[in-house]
Amino acid sequence: MSSWEIKEGEEQISRDIERAEEYQQLTARATVISANKFELSTGLTIAARYADKLRRVAIVALGKIVPRDVIIRDIANLNKILYEELVNKMKIDKLEVVKIVVDVIYDQASNKLNFENIRISKYYSEEKIKSIIKEYEDKINSLEEENKKLKNEINSLQTQLNNIKEVLNKIAQALESVK
Repeated sequence: MSSWEIKEGEEQISRDIERAEEYQQLTARATVISANKFELSTGLTIAARYADKLRRVAIVALGKIVPRDVIIRDIANLNKILYEELVNKMKIDKLEVVKIVVDVIYDQASNKLNFENIRISKYYSEEKIKSIIKEYEDKINSLEEENKKLKNEINSLQTQLNNIKEVLNKIAQALESVK
């Protein structure tokens, strides 16, 4: 690792700490659940920025309880998991709006953050919702048309079946009269 990478990492951490202090004054994005258990939330953010938001929220919420290097290390590991979920599984574009909420437990004995109950919410623009609605309305109309055709075909088949029954009844009557 070059000194530039280390310097950039330190600068990033310094910026995160400054922003975390701003966040602490502006808005709380963490809820205390119990002594060492917290709920962290990124709030609404574009997917490309979730890692920074989550790290900053964690620094604000946990900074007085958990050593900063533990927060940064463990949140980095969580962000790798979230990246896999967001990009590869959910196929979320980097400019889409998401909200990530996660419960975190600080295990003092192992000096580690444990994450559970990860919730990812994806938000849609009004335009996107309208296009989804239009797509489903088109599918519904297509299915209704197909349903109508199938009902007509069923009615036609029932008519043919009734005609066949009449012919069979006539044949059965003719056979009875022959006996």
